[in-house]
Amino acid sequence: MAFNAPFWSPSQASAILFDWDGVIAETRLDFSAVTRKYYGERPAMLLEDAHTLSWDDRASLSRDLEDIELLGAQTARMIPGADAVLDWVKRAGTPWAVVSRNCKKSILRAAEVIGMSMPDIVRSRDDGDCYKPDPRALRETCEALSVAPAQTLLIGDYIYDMMGARRAGMRGALVRNSTEPGWALWLECYCASMDEFHRELTSPRDIVPWEYQETAREYGEDFLRGAHKLTLRLPERREPGVDAWVARAAALGIGGFAVRDAVFGPTIWKQNPSLDPSFMGFGMRATLRAFLLTRWPFASVYEDDGSALDAPAETRELPDFISMTIK
Repeated sequence: MAFNAPFWSPSQASAILFDWDGVIAETRLDFSAVTRKYYGERPAMLLEDAHTLSWDDRASLSRDLEDIELLGAQTARMIPGADAVLDWVKRAGTPWAVVSRNCKKSILRAAEVIGMSMPDIVRSRDDGDCYKPDPRALRETCEALSVAPAQTLLIGDYIYDMMGARRAGMRGALVRNSTEPGWALWLECYCASMDEFHRELTSPRDIVPWEYQETAREYGEDFLRGAHKLTLRLPERREPGVDAWVARAAALGIGGFAVRDAVFGPTIWKQNPSLDPSFMGFGMRATLRAFLLTRWPFASVYEDDGSALDAPAETRELPDFISMTIK
């Protein structure tokens, strides 16, 4: 099911990826002693910074992590409300998977302890060399489910999960009894418990997506709703360049861009450095679709058939133009 652009609801996700610890299972893992043992007092990510250790220490770290995780799995319990959420997902027929930084052996053992049937796809740190919040782990899981990241929801209980969602261009829901200072900017859906998240599924509401929150606060949700219905023709001469003009219009909620196709070549790239150079030699429509996808997935790029609105060339004029047009 597609999200109800320009708003969204967890109930509309085409696929759902679940973190494991703190979302489905409670295993009470404490890695603080291991962190001190291998990294001392310096800030470090246990898995990502393992390359700074000797080969012997890397092997030892892996064993220590697995021992802690397997010990926690022995006394695992189901997070309250997780069973109701999983029942909803199964009844809805929504594809789902588990994506965790834990070792697979501990995940499967914890599932046995809590009596849970696992999905076909369970991604752990044993599956490849990338883990959340690396977007590759999430995108590869979406590919295995045959679902686009932009139509996928990640449910997690930690900032790494929300970082991963942002990096992969997917929606994120934080489920946790409290948050830390500084996390708010990463969030678009927050629930204090899985019971509360279950209510989001059974009594869905329109949520302003992360990418439109500033626009909704400044101009209101009616402005956002109206802007999304508009398709603007990319002006021949823009101030500033293509990338900045499209980014500003997309941030204001514009739902469609009509583009006269041209080859994305070195001259355009020099003038628009935010565009992905790997698209050079392709058409501008494909280039702009890729540019928008992870940041403004609700925006579409169309061939210019003459029906789009002519828009101001200067981005500072766009808010007034949109307001006048949607009246």
